[in-house]
Amino acid sequence: MRCSPFAFACFVLPSGVIAACFLLSTHLEQIPVCFPFFSGCTSISAAARQEPAIHLFRVVMLPLTTVLAGFWVVSRVWLLRMGASSRDAATVCWLGVTGAVFLVLYVVFLGTHGQIYAYLRRFGTTIYFGGTGLAQLMLAAQLQKLRPQPIAKGMLWISTVMLIMGIIYIPAAHAFSAANVENIIEWNFALLMHMIFGLVSILWRRDALRLTVTT
Repeated sequence: MRCSPFAFACFVLPSGVIAACFLLSTHLEQIPVCFPFFSGCTSISAAARQEPAIHLFRVVMLPLTTVLAGFWVVSRVWLLRMGASSRDAATVCWLGVTGAVFLVLYVVFLGTHGQIYAYLRRFGTTIYFGGTGLAQLMLAAQLQKLRPQPIAKGMLWISTVMLIMGIIYIPAAHAFSAANVENIIEWNFALLMHMIFGLVSILWRRDALRLTVTT
């Protein structure tokens, strides 16, 4: 089977379900109407944590974690075929798979109450965004090294911007708490992260990358 649809799913499904949850929650007046990428009026979690949006979020995101993990396993093989070292390919894979695993923790405890559950949600989302972002940065760097091309360069630029956003996330959130900087960074980081999966799907389609299962 072709691998490009898996990468495309990692782009369109999370982007689509987050947008759907946001629109649903605003329609029900559970969150304010705004453009969160600029205003940061609400967080992704707030847009998806209340009923009925949370059910839609879980139905899509929980199965997606398996697709995400599979994406990174295929990426490891792809890098090896292009000449990457086994250590670099394995590092990319395990960072991405770790992020996918902790996404499960975040989705499962989203909408729950209590300090422990809040800690688990924050821990899960931090490792998910951090692990996935670092895996994408390493993947882009390897592509630029092994097969320089405009898409690989674009991925590297996007990943670099994500790294800068991740570095300034905590100090900016504390310094500009009234301006909702934390939410603004979160929304834009997620958008850029999903875009990289879309760019990889283009490369996999060009390479006619296929997954063959043998017994």
